[in-house]
Amino acid sequence: MSGPHSSQPDFELFPWNSQFETGIEQIDVQHQKLVEILNRLAWHLSAEDDELQAGEILQELLDYASYHFRSEEAIWKQFFAGSSIEANHHKGHEHFFEQIRHYEARRQQGDTHTLPDMFDFLTRWLAFHILESDRRMAMMTFSIRTGHSIEEAADEADKTLSGGSAVMVQAILEIYGKLSNSAVQLMKERAARRAAEEELRQLKAARDGDNTKG
Repeated sequence: MSGPHSSQPDFELFPWNSQFETGIEQIDVQHQKLVEILNRLAWHLSAEDDELQAGEILQELLDYASYHFRSEEAIWKQFFAGSSIEANHHKGHEHFFEQIRHYEARRQQGDTHTLPDMFDFLTRWLAFHILESDRRMAMMTFSIRTGHSIEEAADEADKTLSGGSAVMVQAILEIYGKLSNSAVQLMKERAARRAAEEELRQLKAARDGDNTKG
């Protein structure tokens, strides 16, 4: 088992669940990669002291997300080109990076809660986007392949994702929300502890300086 300062996570804050599978292998493999990077980021933010490495992992996540979005949109384009469904999905990806730029601006201003808050956003956004958006669009592609129109495919997917399925999805989102809240609280406690330790160090340095003068 990994020690408290191991570079390898010994837990998964965002455990992969079969409910996240879309049935499109390329997309599922990429989603699992995003989740794997997110879990490494959670580990470094909550259990490690190397914020530089955490920043590198965050950049890895964003770079891979950009690659994944392009790859995913190329698949959707085969079925939804020119439709509002394609446009809205693309807007969702754009909103993702708009939020990231917002958090980056906060970080540049010295907000110590930026990384934990960004992690919370990443966790919730990814879970919701896969469960609510990508799974629906994947279902629609399967329906379109059998000869249904986009409208018919949308109706069929909505029926499949309603009722008990919708309740289950909501339950999963709530679970991941709670996991994210717990991790973020731990991250913020670490940040507060580091700030207090730095303040004590400065006070001690000032006191030692006064004693030297005396």
